[in-house]
Amino acid sequence: MRRKIRDLLILFLIVGLTFSTFIGCGTSEDTEDNVNPPMLPPDASMTMDLTVFGGGKMAPSSHAPGKNFNNAAIRVLLLDTVIIVALLPAATVFKAAKSVEPVKQDDGSWLWSYKTVFLGQNYEANLTASLEPNKVIWTMKVTNPLIKPPLKDFKWYVGESTLNNSNGNWRFFDHTTPDVESEIGSIDWTVKSPTKAEIVFSIKNPRSPAYGDKATYSIDGTTALVTYFDASENITAEVTWDTVTTAGSLKVPDYNNGQRAYWDENKQDVVK
Repeated sequence: MRRKIRDLLILFLIVGLTFSTFIGCGTSEDTEDNVNPPMLPPDASMTMDLTVFGGGKMAPSSHAPGKNFNNAAIRVLLLDTVIIVALLPAATVFKAAKSVEPVKQDDGSWLWSYKTVFLGQNYEANLTASLEPNKVIWTMKVTNPLIKPPLKDFKWYVGESTLNNSNGNWRFFDHTTPDVESEIGSIDWTVKSPTKAEIVFSIKNPRSPAYGDKATYSIDGTTALVTYFDASENITAEVTWDTVTTAGSLKVPDYNNGQRAYWDENKQDVVK
């Protein structure tokens, strides 16, 4: 199970640059006439709030957490660690994107063209948005002649979003085989409000041991849920918690005999 999670995290690292590109919110206006460029999808189309388990800033506690919370934290923080790594270039990429006005192209699409640095590598980024009657088609191409293999107008990912930014998807391609379009993963996202959203990460690379696996993060009011589906073993691990009280539970096949295990607002083990 944990090996499979690590394989999923490798996908997150590969597409990490793309996560940091889309920091924005709002809805598109005047889309029928294509007068204004579309707004970028909301933050919740790619982010997870896992601060309860120590990611980011966690409120101090006078109690040492119990075994149930600690076991859940180990699993969830594997995801959180990679998200943090993926968002390291977020500030740089976002500032670069916001400082460039998109230019309307002859075919009616919009182009954001800028340069950014990721892990010491310089990338030339071209983000294109094409408006259709009911959706926006996004395409990110990058160029970096110094990376191995060199990238020139490499299509890193494509995506779709509804005009009101309520749902969409991303499809990511393997930059290690730039001459062959090879999809390695995808994200399906739904954002109904700031407190109701879901993101599903899927492994699409048939060469990966984690092929077919999925990780899902959802938030509904104050209830957060992370699930991991292992396709090869046909089992699902689940961690859920209250974002206000921090009380929660986990249900995984390899812990507590597969039975749900709980903790309270002090992160102490409880029986229900």
